[in-house]
Amino acid sequence: MSARRILITGGAGFLGRAILRELERAPVEEVRVFDVAPVESPGLPGLVSIVGDVCDRDALLAACRGVDVVVHAASLIDWGHATPGRLEEVNVGGSRNVLGACREAGGRGLVYTSSLDVVCGTRPGVEAVETLAYPTVFANEYARTKALAERELLAASTPELPICAMRPCGMFGEGDPYHVANMLRVVASGRMPFRVGNGSAKFQHVYVGNVAQAHLLALRKLLEPGSEVGGQAYFVTDDSPAANFFDFMEPIVDALGYSLPPKSRKVPYPVMLALGAAGEAAAAAARP
Repeated sequence: MSARRILITGGAGFLGRAILRELERAPVEEVRVFDVAPVESPGLPGLVSIVGDVCDRDALLAACRGVDVVVHAASLIDWGHATPGRLEEVNVGGSRNVLGACREAGGRGLVYTSSLDVVCGTRPGVEAVETLAYPTVFANEYARTKALAERELLAASTPELPICAMRPCGMFGEGDPYHVANMLRVVASGRMPFRVGNGSAKFQHVYVGNVAQAHLLALRKLLEPGSEVGGQAYFVTDDSPAANFFDFMEPIVDALGYSLPPKSRKVPYPVMLALGAAGEAAAAAARP
């Protein structure tokens, strides 16, 4: 990698820490982490932890000065707790701040951590590829704000500052606070009496270390002369979809001494969708 100084926003998070582990084997002089929480990495002697918020443009500009490339992995990951305004402020406004700071500081490349959710609308995505258009109606505010940020960043890509977006599928691995952790909490509490759907739906997962490696490969490619990576988005996954969500989780749950409901005990997806929509409507009506 020709980059010697790298800035990672959100470097204290799930993916950010995996990127730091990958960078322990890369010939970089300095890695700056910009996050609302401090971070340590004994394997990275050149680590500089900067506590800050991506909504603070001046702090971002100071953190960007002197770096070659930026990985923008910071975002507010939320499906209903944060207000739409807060999601827009962090995911869209924060990305604009990162872009402006990187450009003003003379950065040579920017990799944006997007999400599979940017193409999630009201219809199932089957065998989706990168040319799939953004939906007109998104599944939730998180998906909408991530898609808006991705679209703006890719449109801002130039030969002087090439920008690409990585779209991880459902990540799992060390320190996973989302998919596996949530599943285990629900199973351990006994709040999963049945499976959702008929088991035919496939879902793609990806190990967080592979997503981290993909980010560094994208960074390296962005800096190559004549690279065509700028302005592109890439899904990141381990393999073709081979398992239903519950089938993927089952061996993990079993290994930890728990068990999922049997496959015969299931509720049709349309029924769960209707119940979920009713529950969200009731929560929205009761929210202060």
